[in-house]
Amino acid sequence: VKDTFLKRSKMINCIREYLNNLHALEVDTPVLQSIPGGATARPFTTHHNALDVPFYLRIANELYLKRLIVGGFDFVYEFSRNFRNEGIDRTHNPEFTVLEFYVAYKDYFWMMNFTEKLMEKIAVALHGSTEVPFGDKTISFKAPFKRIGIMDAIQQATGADVNAISEDDLRAICKKHHVEVDN
Repeated sequence: VKDTFLKRSKMINCIREYLNNLHALEVDTPVLQSIPGGATARPFTTHHNALDVPFYLRIANELYLKRLIVGGFDFVYEFSRNFRNEGIDRTHNPEFTVLEFYVAYKDYFWMMNFTEKLMEKIAVALHGSTEVPFGDKTISFKAPFKRIGIMDAIQQATGADVNAISEDDLRAICKKHHVEVDN
């Protein structure tokens, strides 16, 4: 448990340093909101006594960050505490931290390069190497990563070119691979 706390702190500091070196601006946005927004999750409700109105714990911070971009800030980020009043299990916690950032004038190629470099930097900061053991496997975080389009990835996984088959055949492939499909 102690190691997890130490690695989390080191990771957040690494990300913050990376973003700051790219001249991103760290911001804090409201946790209490009069209208919950930015995601479809259910909010936790609370009450503001002085104003005598209901408030909601934020489920996402994206709308405030997007407003900052529209308002003239080119690159903003926040380590945000979010609260979603939904189920709880081994992989879902109603209270969690998320890094969210927005940048103007960039495209998805920039985003892929940015993400690769960030992941590589985090791996080295936490493990001293881009090669990270995970169970009986080793994951390489050395940039650049292999890039593959979604259609090619589907074809590799299923053996089917989804652009060249019927909807019925596509449904059959989904069923074969245990992918739920509604009518």
